[in-house]
Amino acid sequence: MESTAMSGTLKSAGLRAVARMLEPVVRLTLELGIGLAEFNQLVRAVHVRAAAETTKGGPNYSKISMLTGVSRATAASILASTEEAPPERGIQRAERVLHGWWGDPYFCDRDGNPAILPLRGRRSFVALVKRYSGDPRVATLLKELLRVNAIRRLPDKRLEVLSRTVAPARWDSEGLEMMGERARDLLETLAHNLKSESNPRFARFVVNSDIDPRYVPMLVRHMSDQAHSLADSFEDALSNPEAQIRPHSKQKPTRLGMAFYLIEESASPSPLNRSPAKPTRTRRSG
Repeated sequence: MESTAMSGTLKSAGLRAVARMLEPVVRLTLELGIGLAEFNQLVRAVHVRAAAETTKGGPNYSKISMLTGVSRATAASILASTEEAPPERGIQRAERVLHGWWGDPYFCDRDGNPAILPLRGRRSFVALVKRYSGDPRVATLLKELLRVNAIRRLPDKRLEVLSRTVAPARWDSEGLEMMGERARDLLETLAHNLKSESNPRFARFVVNSDIDPRYVPMLVRHMSDQAHSLADSFEDALSNPEAQIRPHSKQKPTRLGMAFYLIEESASPSPLNRSPAKPTRTRRSG
């Protein structure tokens, strides 16, 4: 009886947590014109694929049906329609090129700073892309890096790198895909920590809901500057060639990283949240 009650309590808490996570997702679907029927179909497909990952030696349709509530035939149909290879995870092509530009001594000057590169030549943007992108479409990549202001073209036509990362801020397909990737990473870390108390991943949140709006611009600048400095140091460590897996190695590589993001919103509770938590001055977790 106690076990059943605990299970029900956890399930209720889990449902409230999922509803909270879905708030920005649902707002996004409304802006994209995704109706409830489409959203339900998408959730069902994701649900089935996640259940399939719990089975070994190929899909166990009986177990998938039991876990999800869909029929075996429906589960088989969903899995059959999504057998194509998943999109590449982790650093996209443009990110790899930027990391190489900042971290590879061949593409840096004598002081260790990213060199200004001609478009073509032995030590050029084309050479950089060929080494780090793995894709011959140099013109497409150049156009994208210029568009997001990660690099700029100088009057003499050479190229200067301005940013260590690509952060699309436009309402386009690449920006949406990156948003989904980043949100997934955060939720995966938080879910891991709930299930692995003995081996948690680092996660810390510092929030104050009583900030005077007059101080917000100053605090945002301060926190952003500090975060940029930390992110640059972490990126240097992650880009260290000694830490990279060797070519032709039989070891499976690990995806490792740190994330920083700023929280800024009205402290009033969301109308979508039926059971708002009591306001707290500062909340930390990790």
